[in-house]
Amino acid sequence: MADTYSWKVATLDREISNGTVYTVHYTVSASRANPAEGEGDYTAGSYGSVGVTADPSSKSFIPYEDLTEDNCIDWVKADLGSESVDAIEAGISSNLDEQINPTDAAGVPWATETTTAQ
Repeated sequence: MADTYSWKVATLDREISNGTVYTVHYTVSASRANPAEGEGDYTAGSYGSVGVTADPSSKSFIPYEDLTEDNCIDWVKADLGSESVDAIEAGISSNLDEQINPTDAAGVPWATETTTAQ
């Protein structure tokens, strides 16, 4: 089943004097439909941040009040590069795989239940 990824901006760090953003904090979440009828989807996520450099005198500069989340996600993905974006998404997919088919568990043999490690 295909995973659905969602990239979001958690917050931005900026200089108040000129509105220059210097750090983008982001989250990436993914969900996968549960194959069991009537059960909720599986979800997993990741958090990160990237430093960005902006030149307020540049024609391509976007003032803080005009930024969109899409602008910032584009910056994040450009800074990370396609290989890192793919690696982040693959890591989240691996987490979903582990939730669906656990390979690790925790517990003691004399207890009636065992919990899977996540």
